[in-house]
Amino acid sequence: MNEVVFLIVVLSAYILPVVIVLNSKCTKGHEKNGWLMGIIIFSWLGLMMYFTIVPKHGHKKKKAK
Repeated sequence: MNEVVFLIVVLSAYILPVVIVLNSKCTKGHEKNGWLMGIIIFSWLGLMMYFTIVPKHGHKKKKAK
């Protein structure tokens, strides 16, 4: 039984960064896809890089002249 609980915890820790990026409004399109690939490969290291590199408020809309 302990192995099952351990497996669930490990899988949850691996999937959590993916869910965080998927729900983020800071990136969109191909940029989000790139971050997802990096996070799938590097997991928590990729998530820390995501939080340090991506702007906090997402992309700003350009003003029309």
